[in-house]
This record gives sequence, structure tokens and C-alpha cells, in this order.
Amino acid sequence: MTDPRIRPDVSKFLVHLTRNSGGNSAEDNLINILNSKVIEARNHHCLFSPKLNNMRLSERLKKSFNTVCFTETPLDQIKKLAAEDFPRKIRLKPYGLVFWREDMLDYGANPAVYLNGYGSSLRNYLLSEFDSHFNDISSIKTLKCKQEFYNEIISYYSLINVMSERHDFSWEREWRHNGNFKFKYHDLVAIVADDPDNFLEKCVKVLNKRKMSYLKRTPIISAHWSYEDVVEEMAIKIWQKNA
Repeated sequence: MTDPRIRPDVSKFLVHLTRNSGGNSAEDNLINILNSKVIEARNHHCLFSPKLNNMRLSERLKKSFNTVCFTETPLDQIKKLAAEDFPRKIRLKPYGLVFWREDMLDYGANPAVYLNGYGSSLRNYLLSEFDSHFNDISSIKTLKCKQEFYNEIISYYSLINVMSERHDFSWEREWRHNGNFKFKYHDLVAIVADDPDNFLEKCVKVLNKRKMSYLKRTPIISAHWSYEDVVEEMAIKIWQKNA
């Protein structure tokens, strides 16, 4: 059987988009990520987030549910996720990092799981299962004592959401990586920036020469470009690398 990962209808890329936060713009946050080579997992985004916020769990255990989010949306459609009228609480911007989907599988990323909350009682069942695992748990240490696969249990629950009238982002084709995601520059397929030339100029002011030598060989694409424009920029940078 042909490896399904090479099918033309499956995206080869996963994209992490940044947003305005911490008093910084999405662009500045992206530059900071490039400088540190770490995407921090700052929040948990799963069905069980309200429970995690209200239960008496150690901060370390709560943070273990935090994930870094990616999208499998095609590169020429990223602009739709960053549109001003996009109906979501967290406002993403057209700045981000592109990784190979196959590499992200090796790094442990998983598709977010969106289950039917309209015509089934799965939501109630999952909340009950979560309670059975964590009601008498206060820390990772106590969870580890009771569950052999404690890390896998945390990862599993951190992936789950339920589709409902108030919350249905299944069409985002979201992937999640549990915990901070550390990367190297050679992991990058491309960088997404609203104005690639201006973005590169800003990077020069923050990043050292060694880091800039890598970034200048990395395609910087705009979320507003067409598919052909994206392919052209990538082809040019690949040709320059091999020249």
C-alpha cells in the first residue's frame, strides 16, 4: 500500500500562527520565537479546561495539559484563519512558522480530536472518564503512582474537544503538540509574514548574524499570496541553497 502521507489531497505542512499577546504584536512574538527557537505551550485548549481551572491540581499538573497549536490548512488559505471577521475568541494574525507534517508526526504532534456533541452523549461520557482519572489526583506524582501511562493519559485528554453550537473549530484542521515545542532552523519549511521584506529587516535588528544567515536562506511567504507565489518563493530559496 502506498504511504498515505504522500497523497496529494493531504497537506504536507503544519503551520503555527502567532497573535498579539503580552503587550507584543504577533510580528514581535514571531521574532521572539525565532530568537529562542521555542514555541511555548501557554494554555490548555481542550474540553476539560474549565475543570482544570477549578480543580485543586498542582500548577505543574495543570501546565502539563498545555499545548502548542498548529493548523493543517493549505498555505494559500492561511489568510482565512487570520481574517479580521474570523469568528473566534483568540485572534490569529498572518505571522507564523511552517513545518513538515511528517516531521511533526515524529515530534509527537497529533490531530486535535473533535467529537460530535450534537447527536450523542460522548461529551458526558468523556467528562465522567476525566473525573474518574483525576478526581482524587493532585499532582503528577500521585497520577504516576496510579497510572503506568500517565503521560499518555494527559496527552490524550489535551487533544479532545466537542463540537457544539458555541464551539466548533473542527474545520480548522488543528493539530497539537503537548508541552513546549523546541525546533531548529533546519526544521523550518518557511516563515509566514504579512510583509516578508519588512519582516526580514526587523529580524536583522533583533537576531545575531549566525541566526540571520539561516533565516535569509528560509522562504518568507505572505498569507495573502497565491499558491503560485508561494511555490515560486520556495523554489527560489531551494535553488539558492543548492547553488
